[in-house]
Amino acid sequence: MPSPIELPAALATTLTNWFDEREVVTPSINYAVFDRGGVVFQHGIGEFQLDGRTPQVDTVYRIASMSKSFEMAAVLVLAERGLLALDDLVSDHVAEFTDPVDAFGAPMPVTVRMIMSNSSALPEDNGWADHELGLSRDDFLAIIARGLHFAGTPGFGYQYSNIGFWLLGVIVENVSGQSFEDFARTTLLEPLGLADTRYSVGDYPESDATRIAHGFGTFDEGASWFDRPVVGTGIGGCAASMFSTVSDIAAWSGWLSSAFDRKNSDDTVLSRASRRLMQRIHTSMPAPADRPAEPQLEGIGYGLGLMVENDVRFGLIAQHSGGLPGWSSNMRWHQESGIGVVVFANTNGVKPGIAAAGMLRAVLDELDPPARDVTLWPQTVAAATAIDEAVRAGGDITVAESLFSPNLLSDVPADVRASRLATLIDEIGGLTASAAPIGDRLIWATSEAHVAWSITGISGELECRIELTPTEPPMLQRVEIERRTGLTALSSVIRHYRPLV
Repeated sequence: MPSPIELPAALATTLTNWFDEREVVTPSINYAVFDRGGVVFQHGIGEFQLDGRTPQVDTVYRIASMSKSFEMAAVLVLAERGLLALDDLVSDHVAEFTDPVDAFGAPMPVTVRMIMSNSSALPEDNGWADHELGLSRDDFLAIIARGLHFAGTPGFGYQYSNIGFWLLGVIVENVSGQSFEDFARTTLLEPLGLADTRYSVGDYPESDATRIAHGFGTFDEGASWFDRPVVGTGIGGCAASMFSTVSDIAAWSGWLSSAFDRKNSDDTVLSRASRRLMQRIHTSMPAPADRPAEPQLEGIGYGLGLMVENDVRFGLIAQHSGGLPGWSSNMRWHQESGIGVVVFANTNGVKPGIAAAGMLRAVLDELDPPARDVTLWPQTVAAATAIDEAVRAGGDITVAESLFSPNLLSDVPADVRASRLATLIDEIGGLTASAAPIGDRLIWATSEAHVAWSITGISGELECRIELTPTEPPMLQRVEIERRTGLTALSSVIRHYRPLV
């Protein structure tokens, strides 16, 4: 386990005071910063039972739709066991389900993957679903048997469907032969040591009652509060009923993001490949309506039980919110580093995703992790070294011609390349007499087959970029050398992909 990150004192103070100037109406907020090793900062404000006590790291809140990532992991466990495939038809696993038909009466098949990625064409249903979590399995299947209305073509377009996730819960039960809660507990929660994460408030021992946050509502902007009873857990429990703590969510998020840690080889509970599958965009979606326009947000989509954002500086961020009457939550993490934030509140409508996004951005800005680490092919390093030595020895890159793909000199002939390079070297006053090892001069990389590095001159720098072919052996298909002037027209996030040798 890597050493935990350390937050500078000034940043910790900023986080502690985060809500001082922000108007948020809720009895309490509990929030934490974490890395793959667990919580590194926690702060609670307000009273989670309106009895004077502030939230702590082990205070239990309902996490609502954050439960969906646990559900998707359960489905993927079954897929890895060969008991279902993501491209199976839903109707193959739920007899009561009927595929929609198009305008000509032809069936439009709905697959397990479509439901997992919110592209099934089942319409958004939050208003109805929040109050139907307690439906029994039989009552739910009776609704399914009567038929569902679809809004669009399955497989095309994003719509957030709770009823679709409930269908996935039925599939898990039908395939595993267990209740969804039992399957998730024995395959995920217990193996991962998430002892404070449960599907029902009644699953906690009586001695834990003093650390379980109560849900509240208000009609007068917090001047007074009334109790929100816990919406009963039934068929919808698989997707929205869970309770947890900031420390357990930190552990869960760290385990998911550890799939991107190149030093990690743990596939015991669920493979790294499946965990990565959860955290990539499957269905593109519009920018969230509950957050102001952000120049840092380059794109967003739904993965499998998680939303995935592309930040123009830090790359991919996985996140999901939860909301039920009496509860609001959000968890998010930077995929490459595993640094994340979780925010809980015990009333609905708080929109904790806004605060969580701001906090995570503040932490990332301060710690400055790369958007992605790229471990270069040995052949990429060897080719870069050969070109670097050729440039520094006089500028004739054809001394490395044995590495060239046939296209390289036909795209730009050798004499043109030599003339351009001579001009560039003159512009920077010639090259310095000595240089650091090339491994210390690597700048960025788009993939294992690509790298850019610098060469220092008397009054400036050159930026050299190469790209290799996918053939065996890999060959140099592109060599570009320019005067280095800062960011190019390429997306700035790419310039923060850190090459490793």
